Amino acid sequence: MVIMPSTLQYSKFHWQDLHQANFTFNSPFSLHSTDEQVFFANQILRIIPNKRIVAVGTWQDKAVVAKLFFDTDRAQQHMTKDLRGIKILQDNNIPTPALLYKGISEDRRIYILMFDLISEAENLAEIWKNKKNSPQEILPILKLVINELATQHVLGVLQHDIHLKNFLLTEKRIYSLDGAQIEVFPPLLSKHISINNLALFLAQLGVGVENYQKQLFQYYAHLRGWQTKNVDYDELFYLINKRNNKRWQQFEKKIFRNCSDFSKFRGSTISGMYDRSYQSAAFVQFLKDPDAIFEQATTTILKAGRSATVAKVVCGNHLLVVKRYNMKNLWHRLRRSIRLTRAYLCWRLSQKCMLFGVQTAKPVAYLEKKYWGFRGKSYYVTEYISGENAGDFLKKNISEEKTNQMVAHITALLKNITKLDVTHGDLKITNILINAQQQPVLIDLDGAIEHSSLSGLRNTFQHEIKRFLKNFDDQLLLKEKFRNALISAP
Repeated sequence: MVIMPSTLQYSKFHWQDLHQANFTFNSPFSLHSTDEQVFFANQILRIIPNKRIVAVGTWQDKAVVAKLFFDTDRAQQHMTKDLRGIKILQDNNIPTPALLYKGISEDRRIYILMFDLISEAENLAEIWKNKKNSPQEILPILKLVINELATQHVLGVLQHDIHLKNFLLTEKRIYSLDGAQIEVFPPLLSKHISINNLALFLAQLGVGVENYQKQLFQYYAHLRGWQTKNVDYDELFYLINKRNNKRWQQFEKKIFRNCSDFSKFRGSTISGMYDRSYQSAAFVQFLKDPDAIFEQATTTILKAGRSATVAKVVCGNHLLVVKRYNMKNLWHRLRRSIRLTRAYLCWRLSQKCMLFGVQTAKPVAYLEKKYWGFRGKSYYVTEYISGENAGDFLKKNISEEKTNQMVAHITALLKNITKLDVTHGDLKITNILINAQQQPVLIDLDGAIEHSSLSGLRNTFQHEIKRFLKNFDDQLLLKEKFRNALISAP
Protein backbone atom coordinates (compact mmCIF):
# COMPACT_ATOMS: atom_id res chain seq x y z
CA MET A 1 0.00 0.00 0.00
CA VAL A 2 1.29 3.45 -0.91
CA ILE A 3 0.73 6.09 1.77
CA MET A 4 -0.61 9.34 0.36
CA PRO A 5 1.29 12.57 1.15
CA SER A 6 -1.52 14.02 3.30
CA THR A 7 -1.08 11.29 5.94
CA LEU A 8 2.67 11.79 6.54
CA GLN A 9 5.01 14.58 7.54
CA TYR A 10 7.61 15.12 4.82
CA SER A 11 10.91 16.97 5.13
CA LYS A 12 12.05 18.77 2.00
CA PHE A 13 15.34 17.18 0.97
CA HIS A 14 18.27 18.44 -1.07
CA TRP A 15 21.46 16.82 -2.33
CA GLN A 16 23.30 17.08 0.97
CA ASP A 17 20.47 15.33 2.86
CA LEU A 18 20.48 12.31 0.53
CA HIS A 19 24.25 12.22 0.26
CA GLN A 20 24.51 11.91 4.06
CA ALA A 21 21.88 9.14 4.28
CA ASN A 22 23.18 5.78 5.50
CA PHE A 23 21.86 2.22 5.31
CA THR A 24 19.41 2.75 8.17
CA PHE A 25 17.72 5.76 6.54
CA ASN A 26 14.02 5.23 5.85
CA SER A 27 12.26 8.53 6.61
CA PRO A 28 9.54 10.18 4.48
CA PHE A 29 10.83 13.11 2.46
CA SER A 30 9.89 15.27 -0.50
CA LEU A 31 12.12 16.11 -3.44
CA HIS A 32 11.44 19.07 -5.70
CA SER A 33 12.62 19.26 -9.31
CA THR A 34 13.59 22.24 -11.46
CA ASP A 35 10.25 22.08 -13.32
CA GLU A 36 8.26 22.25 -10.06
CA GLN A 37 7.49 18.54 -9.88
CA VAL A 38 7.38 17.03 -6.38
CA PHE A 39 8.13 13.43 -5.43
CA PHE A 40 6.95 12.26 -2.00
CA ALA A 41 9.06 9.30 -0.80
CA ASN A 42 7.31 6.95 1.63
CA GLN A 43 9.58 3.91 1.78
CA ILE A 44 13.20 3.20 0.87
CA LEU A 45 13.62 -0.02 -1.13
CA ARG A 46 17.37 0.21 -1.59
CA ILE A 47 20.12 2.61 -0.68
CA ILE A 48 23.74 2.79 -1.77
CA PRO A 49 25.21 5.54 0.42
CA ASN A 50 26.64 8.53 -1.45
CA LYS A 51 25.38 7.15 -4.76
CA ARG A 52 21.68 6.34 -5.19
CA ILE A 53 18.37 5.52 -3.58
CA VAL A 54 15.38 3.55 -4.85
CA ALA A 55 12.17 4.61 -3.13
CA VAL A 56 8.42 4.03 -3.33
CA GLY A 57 6.19 7.07 -3.13
CA THR A 58 3.77 9.32 -4.96
CA TRP A 59 4.07 11.81 -7.81
CA GLN A 60 1.09 13.66 -9.25
CA ASP A 61 -1.14 11.40 -7.09
CA LYS A 62 0.30 8.29 -8.80
CA ALA A 63 2.06 5.45 -7.02
CA VAL A 64 5.62 5.37 -8.35
CA VAL A 65 9.07 3.91 -7.85
CA ALA A 66 11.80 6.54 -8.05
CA LYS A 67 15.49 6.09 -8.72
CA LEU A 68 17.51 8.99 -7.35
CA PHE A 69 21.11 9.34 -8.50
CA PHE A 70 23.37 11.66 -6.48
CA ASP A 71 26.93 10.39 -6.88
CA THR A 72 29.24 13.39 -6.66
CA ASP A 73 30.93 12.75 -10.01
CA ARG A 74 28.87 10.20 -11.96
CA ALA A 75 25.19 10.71 -11.14
CA GLN A 76 24.23 11.82 -14.64
CA GLN A 77 26.27 9.00 -16.18
CA HIS A 78 24.47 6.40 -14.03
CA MET A 79 21.08 7.80 -15.00
CA THR A 80 22.00 7.84 -18.70
CA LYS A 81 23.12 4.21 -18.51
CA ASP A 82 19.81 3.25 -16.90
CA LEU A 83 17.86 5.15 -19.56
CA ARG A 84 19.80 3.42 -22.33
CA GLY A 85 18.81 0.00 -20.97
CA ILE A 86 15.17 1.03 -20.58
CA LYS A 87 15.11 2.21 -24.20
CA ILE A 88 16.52 -1.14 -25.35
CA LEU A 89 13.71 -2.95 -23.53
CA GLN A 90 11.04 -0.59 -24.87
CA ASP A 91 12.35 -0.68 -28.47
CA ASN A 92 12.13 -4.48 -28.38
CA ASN A 93 8.64 -4.50 -26.79
CA ILE A 94 9.98 -6.23 -23.68
CA PRO A 95 7.65 -5.47 -20.74
CA THR A 96 9.22 -3.11 -18.23
CA PRO A 97 7.60 -0.59 -15.85
CA ALA A 98 6.71 2.58 -17.73
CA LEU A 99 9.07 5.53 -17.33
CA LEU A 100 6.84 8.40 -16.18
CA TYR A 101 9.32 11.16 -15.57
CA LYS A 102 12.98 12.11 -15.79
CA GLY A 103 14.41 15.29 -14.36
CA ILE A 104 16.79 16.95 -11.97
CA SER A 105 16.36 18.38 -8.47
CA GLU A 106 16.13 22.07 -7.65
CA ASP A 107 19.77 22.16 -6.60
CA ARG A 108 20.68 20.40 -9.90
CA ARG A 109 22.61 17.63 -8.14
CA ILE A 110 20.08 14.79 -7.93
CA TYR A 111 18.99 13.05 -11.14
CA ILE A 112 15.49 11.60 -10.99
CA LEU A 113 13.77 8.73 -12.81
CA MET A 114 10.21 7.77 -11.87
CA PHE A 115 8.50 4.56 -12.93
CA ASP A 116 5.00 3.20 -12.69
CA LEU A 117 4.59 1.05 -9.57
CA ILE A 118 3.36 -2.38 -10.65
CA SER A 119 0.67 -3.41 -8.19
CA GLU A 120 -0.08 -7.00 -7.13
CA ALA A 121 3.28 -8.18 -8.40
CA GLU A 122 5.93 -10.42 -6.86
CA ASN A 123 9.58 -10.72 -7.81
CA LEU A 124 10.90 -14.11 -8.84
CA ALA A 125 13.26 -14.32 -5.84
CA GLU A 126 10.30 -14.36 -3.43
CA ILE A 127 8.35 -16.81 -5.58
CA TRP A 128 11.33 -19.18 -5.70
CA LYS A 129 11.87 -18.92 -1.96
CA ASN A 130 8.23 -19.79 -1.22
CA LYS A 131 7.60 -22.48 -3.84
CA LYS A 132 10.93 -24.14 -4.66
CA ASN A 133 9.88 -27.33 -2.85
CA SER A 134 6.75 -27.64 -4.98
CA PRO A 135 7.68 -28.69 -8.56
CA GLN A 136 4.08 -28.58 -9.79
CA GLU A 137 3.88 -24.90 -8.83
CA ILE A 138 7.35 -23.53 -9.50
CA LEU A 139 8.28 -25.23 -12.78
CA PRO A 140 5.52 -23.59 -14.88
CA ILE A 141 6.51 -20.19 -13.47
CA LEU A 142 10.20 -20.74 -14.19
CA LYS A 143 9.37 -21.86 -17.71
CA LEU A 144 7.50 -18.60 -18.29
CA VAL A 145 10.62 -16.67 -17.28
CA ILE A 146 12.83 -18.92 -19.44
CA ASN A 147 10.50 -18.18 -22.35
CA GLU A 148 10.97 -14.45 -21.72
CA LEU A 149 14.73 -14.90 -21.49
CA ALA A 150 14.86 -16.90 -24.74
CA THR A 151 12.82 -14.18 -26.45
CA GLN A 152 15.28 -11.54 -25.30
CA HIS A 153 18.23 -13.60 -26.53
CA VAL A 154 16.61 -14.02 -29.96
CA LEU A 155 16.16 -10.24 -30.09
CA GLY A 156 19.81 -9.74 -29.16
CA VAL A 157 19.06 -8.34 -25.70
CA LEU A 158 21.49 -9.39 -22.96
CA GLN A 159 21.10 -8.72 -19.22
CA HIS A 160 24.64 -8.82 -17.84
CA ASP A 161 23.51 -8.66 -14.20
CA ILE A 162 20.62 -11.07 -14.48
CA HIS A 163 19.19 -12.29 -11.18
CA LEU A 164 15.82 -13.39 -9.79
CA LYS A 165 14.89 -9.97 -8.42
CA ASN A 166 15.14 -8.53 -11.93
CA PHE A 167 11.91 -10.28 -12.90
CA LEU A 168 8.59 -8.99 -11.60
CA LEU A 169 5.60 -11.25 -12.18
CA THR A 170 1.89 -10.48 -12.28
CA GLU A 171 -0.91 -12.81 -13.37
CA LYS A 172 -0.61 -11.67 -16.98
CA ARG A 173 2.91 -10.38 -17.52
CA ILE A 174 6.60 -10.72 -16.72
CA TYR A 175 8.43 -7.42 -16.29
CA SER A 176 12.18 -7.02 -16.65
CA LEU A 177 13.72 -4.51 -14.25
CA ASP A 178 16.92 -2.50 -13.99
CA GLY A 179 18.21 -1.28 -17.32
CA ALA A 180 21.69 -0.35 -16.11
CA GLN A 181 23.32 -3.65 -17.10
CA ILE A 182 21.46 -4.30 -20.36
CA GLU A 183 23.18 -4.39 -23.74
CA VAL A 184 21.87 -5.01 -27.25
CA PHE A 185 23.63 -7.08 -29.92
CA PRO A 186 22.66 -8.10 -33.44
CA PRO A 187 19.60 -10.38 -33.22
CA LEU A 188 20.07 -14.02 -32.29
CA LEU A 189 22.73 -14.22 -29.64
CA SER A 190 25.27 -16.95 -30.29
CA LYS A 191 24.87 -20.30 -28.57
CA HIS A 192 27.92 -19.74 -26.39
CA ILE A 193 26.79 -16.30 -25.16
CA SER A 194 23.24 -17.57 -24.65
CA ILE A 195 24.29 -20.58 -22.55
CA ASN A 196 26.63 -18.38 -20.52
CA ASN A 197 23.81 -15.95 -19.70
CA LEU A 198 21.37 -18.80 -19.02
CA ALA A 199 23.92 -20.34 -16.62
CA LEU A 200 24.14 -17.01 -14.80
CA PHE A 201 20.36 -17.08 -14.34
CA LEU A 202 20.14 -20.75 -13.34
CA ALA A 203 22.99 -20.36 -10.84
CA GLN A 204 20.67 -18.11 -8.79
CA LEU A 205 18.57 -21.20 -7.93
CA GLY A 206 21.33 -22.57 -5.67
CA VAL A 207 22.53 -26.16 -5.23
CA GLY A 208 20.57 -29.40 -5.12
CA VAL A 209 18.30 -28.24 -7.95
CA GLU A 210 20.14 -29.83 -10.86
CA ASN A 211 16.94 -31.50 -12.03
CA TYR A 212 15.24 -28.10 -12.34
CA GLN A 213 18.26 -26.64 -14.10
CA LYS A 214 18.39 -29.51 -16.59
CA GLN A 215 14.67 -29.31 -17.37
CA LEU A 216 14.83 -25.55 -17.82
CA PHE A 217 17.82 -25.86 -20.14
CA GLN A 218 15.98 -28.47 -22.19
CA TYR A 219 13.00 -26.14 -22.41
CA TYR A 220 15.22 -23.21 -23.42
CA ALA A 221 16.95 -25.33 -26.08
CA HIS A 222 13.55 -26.38 -27.44
CA LEU A 223 12.49 -22.72 -27.71
CA ARG A 224 15.71 -21.88 -29.56
CA GLY A 225 15.40 -24.92 -31.84
CA TRP A 226 18.66 -26.47 -30.66
CA GLN A 227 19.56 -30.14 -30.76
CA THR A 228 21.25 -30.68 -27.40
CA LYS A 229 24.21 -32.99 -26.83
CA ASN A 230 25.92 -34.20 -23.68
CA VAL A 231 28.66 -31.63 -24.22
CA ASP A 232 26.03 -28.86 -23.93
CA TYR A 233 24.96 -30.10 -20.48
CA ASP A 234 28.60 -30.41 -19.46
CA GLU A 235 29.21 -26.81 -20.52
CA LEU A 236 26.07 -25.57 -18.75
CA PHE A 237 26.92 -27.15 -15.39
CA TYR A 238 30.57 -26.13 -15.68
CA LEU A 239 29.42 -22.53 -16.18
CA ILE A 240 26.88 -22.77 -13.32
CA ASN A 241 29.61 -24.00 -10.98
CA LYS A 242 31.90 -21.21 -12.15
CA ARG A 243 29.17 -18.64 -11.53
CA ASN A 244 28.48 -20.11 -8.08
CA ASN A 245 32.12 -19.74 -7.12
CA LYS A 246 32.10 -16.11 -8.25
CA ARG A 247 28.82 -15.42 -6.40
CA TRP A 248 30.32 -16.73 -3.18
CA GLN A 249 33.53 -14.71 -3.60
CA GLN A 250 31.46 -11.55 -3.96
CA PHE A 251 29.00 -12.43 -1.18
CA GLU A 252 31.73 -13.41 1.27
CA LYS A 253 33.05 -9.84 1.14
CA LYS A 254 29.55 -8.50 1.73
CA ILE A 255 28.92 -10.46 4.94
CA PHE A 256 31.96 -8.84 6.59
CA ARG A 257 31.32 -5.19 5.70
CA ASN A 258 28.64 -2.54 6.02
CA CYS A 259 26.01 -2.91 3.29
CA SER A 260 22.24 -2.78 2.89
CA ASP A 261 21.82 -6.25 4.47
CA PHE A 262 24.56 -6.37 7.09
CA SER A 263 26.12 -4.01 9.62
CA LYS A 264 29.55 -4.06 11.20
CA PHE A 265 29.60 -3.52 14.96
CA ARG A 266 32.63 -2.40 16.91
CA GLY A 267 32.87 -1.54 20.62
CA SER A 268 35.84 -1.06 22.91
CA THR A 269 36.35 -4.80 23.54
CA ILE A 270 33.73 -6.45 21.31
CA SER A 271 33.07 -6.48 17.58
CA GLY A 272 31.18 -8.44 14.96
CA MET A 273 28.52 -8.42 12.25
CA TYR A 274 24.74 -8.57 12.31
CA ASP A 275 21.76 -8.73 9.98
CA ARG A 276 20.18 -5.24 9.78
CA SER A 277 16.62 -6.62 9.67
CA TYR A 278 16.94 -7.61 13.36
CA GLN A 279 18.08 -4.19 14.57
CA SER A 280 16.13 -2.77 17.51
CA ALA A 281 16.89 -0.98 20.77
CA ALA A 282 16.98 -4.34 22.59
CA PHE A 283 19.28 -5.85 19.97
CA VAL A 284 21.72 -2.92 20.13
CA GLN A 285 21.84 -3.36 23.90
CA PHE A 286 22.55 -7.07 23.44
CA LEU A 287 25.47 -6.24 21.13
CA LYS A 288 27.02 -4.07 23.83
CA ASP A 289 26.62 -6.64 26.62
CA PRO A 290 25.79 -10.12 25.23
CA ASP A 291 26.31 -11.90 28.56
CA ALA A 292 23.45 -10.01 30.22
CA ILE A 293 20.80 -11.70 28.08
CA PHE A 294 21.68 -15.10 29.61
CA GLU A 295 20.44 -13.82 32.97
CA GLN A 296 17.07 -12.46 31.83
CA ALA A 297 13.85 -14.04 33.12
CA THR A 298 12.61 -14.71 29.56
CA THR A 299 15.78 -16.66 28.67
CA THR A 300 15.77 -20.46 28.56
CA ILE A 301 19.10 -22.24 28.83
CA LEU A 302 19.09 -25.07 26.28
CA LYS A 303 22.60 -26.31 27.01
CA ALA A 304 25.09 -25.43 29.73
CA GLY A 305 28.38 -27.06 28.76
CA ARG A 306 31.97 -26.21 29.57
CA SER A 307 32.83 -25.29 26.00
CA ALA A 308 29.51 -23.67 25.04
CA THR A 309 26.34 -22.28 26.59
CA VAL A 310 23.22 -22.23 24.39
CA ALA A 311 20.14 -20.16 25.23
CA LYS A 312 16.77 -19.37 23.70
CA VAL A 313 16.24 -15.64 24.15
CA VAL A 314 13.67 -12.97 23.44
CA CYS A 315 15.24 -9.90 21.81
CA GLY A 316 12.86 -7.21 20.65
CA ASN A 317 10.19 -8.97 18.59
CA HIS A 318 12.41 -11.93 17.75
CA LEU A 319 12.94 -15.34 19.30
CA LEU A 320 16.63 -16.16 18.90
CA VAL A 321 19.23 -18.72 19.89
CA VAL A 322 22.51 -17.40 21.30
CA LYS A 323 25.47 -19.74 21.51
CA ARG A 324 28.31 -18.50 23.69
CA TYR A 325 31.66 -20.20 23.20
CA ASN A 326 33.33 -20.36 26.59
CA MET A 327 36.95 -20.64 27.60
CA LYS A 328 37.42 -23.82 29.67
CA ASN A 329 40.78 -22.91 31.17
CA LEU A 330 43.87 -20.79 30.60
CA TRP A 331 45.44 -23.23 28.12
CA HIS A 332 42.19 -23.35 26.13
CA ARG A 333 42.05 -19.54 26.14
CA LEU A 334 45.61 -19.29 24.83
CA ARG A 335 44.99 -21.79 22.04
CA ARG A 336 41.77 -20.11 20.91
CA SER A 337 43.13 -16.54 21.15
CA ILE A 338 45.14 -16.77 17.91
CA ARG A 339 42.59 -18.76 15.89
CA LEU A 340 39.45 -17.67 14.09
CA THR A 341 36.58 -17.90 16.55
CA ARG A 342 33.93 -20.57 16.18
CA ALA A 343 31.27 -17.84 15.98
CA TYR A 344 33.08 -16.30 13.00
CA LEU A 345 33.30 -19.67 11.25
CA CYS A 346 29.61 -20.43 11.91
CA TRP A 347 28.57 -17.02 10.57
CA ARG A 348 30.61 -17.48 7.40
CA LEU A 349 29.53 -21.03 6.56
CA SER A 350 25.90 -20.42 7.54
CA GLN A 351 25.80 -17.46 5.16
CA LYS A 352 27.25 -19.67 2.45
CA CYS A 353 24.51 -22.24 3.07
CA MET A 354 21.83 -19.52 2.97
CA LEU A 355 23.15 -18.11 -0.30
CA PHE A 356 22.89 -21.47 -2.05
CA GLY A 357 19.64 -22.65 -0.49
CA VAL A 358 21.00 -25.25 1.96
CA GLN A 359 18.64 -25.19 4.95
CA THR A 360 20.26 -24.01 8.17
CA ALA A 361 19.16 -21.78 11.04
CA LYS A 362 19.17 -18.22 9.72
CA PRO A 363 22.32 -16.41 10.90
CA VAL A 364 21.55 -13.20 12.78
CA ALA A 365 24.89 -12.09 14.23
CA TYR A 366 28.30 -13.06 15.48
CA LEU A 367 30.33 -11.26 18.13
CA GLU A 368 33.90 -11.60 19.35
CA LYS A 369 35.51 -10.26 22.51
CA LYS A 370 39.10 -9.16 22.12
CA TYR A 371 41.71 -8.19 24.69
CA TRP A 372 44.93 -6.52 23.53
CA GLY A 373 44.28 -7.92 20.05
CA PHE A 374 43.74 -11.51 21.23
CA ARG A 375 40.38 -13.24 20.74
CA GLY A 376 38.36 -14.33 23.74
CA LYS A 377 34.77 -15.49 24.11
CA SER A 378 32.57 -15.37 21.01
CA TYR A 379 28.82 -15.47 20.41
CA TYR A 380 26.83 -16.78 17.47
CA VAL A 381 23.15 -15.82 17.06
CA THR A 382 20.52 -17.48 14.88
CA GLU A 383 16.78 -17.50 14.51
CA TYR A 384 15.07 -19.99 16.82
CA ILE A 385 13.58 -22.96 14.94
CA SER A 386 10.38 -24.23 16.46
CA GLY A 387 10.37 -27.97 15.87
CA GLU A 388 11.67 -31.33 17.00
CA ASN A 389 14.87 -33.04 16.02
CA ALA A 390 14.79 -35.50 13.14
CA GLY A 391 15.33 -38.51 15.45
CA ASP A 392 12.21 -37.77 17.48
CA PHE A 393 10.24 -37.02 14.32
CA LEU A 394 11.16 -40.36 12.73
CA LYS A 395 10.34 -42.29 15.91
CA LYS A 396 6.74 -41.12 15.79
CA ASN A 397 4.05 -43.32 14.34
CA ILE A 398 4.09 -41.78 10.86
CA SER A 399 3.21 -43.43 7.56
CA GLU A 400 5.85 -45.18 5.47
CA GLU A 401 5.26 -42.61 2.73
CA LYS A 402 6.03 -39.73 5.10
CA THR A 403 9.06 -41.61 6.45
CA ASN A 404 10.38 -42.13 2.91
CA GLN A 405 9.81 -38.44 2.12
CA MET A 406 11.74 -37.34 5.19
CA VAL A 407 14.59 -39.76 4.43
CA ALA A 408 14.76 -38.23 0.93
CA HIS A 409 14.72 -34.67 2.32
CA ILE A 410 17.44 -35.36 4.89
CA THR A 411 19.57 -37.20 2.34
CA ALA A 412 19.28 -34.24 -0.05
CA LEU A 413 20.26 -31.84 2.74
CA LEU A 414 23.38 -33.83 3.64
CA LYS A 415 24.44 -34.15 0.01
CA ASN A 416 23.70 -30.51 -0.79
CA ILE A 417 26.11 -29.19 1.82
CA THR A 418 28.89 -31.23 0.20
CA LYS A 419 28.14 -29.41 -3.06
CA LEU A 420 29.49 -26.34 -1.26
CA ASP A 421 32.71 -28.31 -0.53
CA VAL A 422 31.66 -28.44 3.11
CA THR A 423 31.16 -31.30 5.57
CA HIS A 424 29.30 -30.81 8.84
CA GLY A 425 31.72 -32.41 11.28
CA ASP A 426 29.18 -33.62 13.87
CA LEU A 427 26.24 -35.42 12.27
CA LYS A 428 24.27 -36.29 15.38
CA ILE A 429 20.59 -36.68 14.62
CA THR A 430 19.88 -33.89 17.15
CA ASN A 431 21.73 -31.52 14.83
CA ILE A 432 18.96 -31.87 12.26
CA LEU A 433 15.70 -30.13 13.16
CA ILE A 434 12.35 -30.43 11.39
CA ASN A 435 10.80 -26.99 10.92
CA ALA A 436 7.14 -25.95 10.66
CA GLN A 437 7.15 -26.69 6.91
CA GLN A 438 8.39 -30.22 7.71
CA GLN A 439 11.73 -29.54 6.06
CA PRO A 440 15.01 -30.63 7.71
CA VAL A 441 17.34 -27.88 8.91
CA LEU A 442 21.01 -28.41 9.69
CA ILE A 443 22.28 -26.69 12.84
CA ASP A 444 25.54 -26.49 14.85
CA LEU A 445 28.13 -25.81 12.16
CA ASP A 446 30.90 -25.38 14.77
CA GLY A 447 32.89 -28.31 13.46
CA ALA A 448 32.14 -27.80 9.77
CA ILE A 449 35.09 -28.07 7.40
CA GLU A 450 35.50 -26.40 4.01
CA HIS A 451 37.53 -28.69 1.75
CA SER A 452 40.02 -27.67 -0.91
CA SER A 453 40.23 -31.09 -2.59
CA LEU A 454 37.61 -33.50 -3.90
CA SER A 455 39.39 -36.50 -2.37
CA GLY A 456 39.35 -34.88 1.07
CA LEU A 457 35.67 -34.04 0.66
CA ARG A 458 34.78 -37.60 -0.39
CA ASN A 459 36.74 -39.26 2.41
CA THR A 460 35.33 -37.00 5.11
CA PHE A 461 31.80 -37.39 3.76
CA GLN A 462 32.07 -41.19 3.94
CA HIS A 463 33.24 -40.94 7.58
CA GLU A 464 30.36 -38.59 8.33
CA ILE A 465 27.82 -40.98 6.85
CA LYS A 466 29.15 -43.82 9.04
CA ARG A 467 28.75 -41.53 12.06
CA PHE A 468 25.27 -40.53 10.93
CA LEU A 469 24.06 -44.11 10.42
CA LYS A 470 24.99 -44.97 14.03
CA ASN A 471 22.05 -42.78 15.05
CA PHE A 472 19.79 -45.59 13.83
CA ASP A 473 21.42 -48.65 15.39
CA ASP A 474 18.13 -49.38 17.14
CA GLN A 475 16.05 -48.74 13.97
CA LEU A 476 17.59 -51.12 11.46
CA LEU A 477 14.95 -50.66 8.75
CA LEU A 478 15.39 -46.88 8.87
CA LYS A 479 19.16 -47.31 8.93
CA GLU A 480 18.98 -49.35 5.74
CA LYS A 481 16.80 -46.71 4.05
CA PHE A 482 19.38 -44.03 4.83
CA ARG A 483 22.28 -46.29 3.83
CA ASN A 484 20.75 -46.94 0.40
CA ALA A 485 19.97 -43.24 -0.10
CA LEU A 486 23.42 -42.02 0.99
CA ILE A 487 25.57 -44.73 -0.52
CA SER A 488 26.73 -42.63 -3.46
CA ALA A 489 29.58 -40.19 -2.81
CA PRO A 490 29.03 -36.44 -3.32
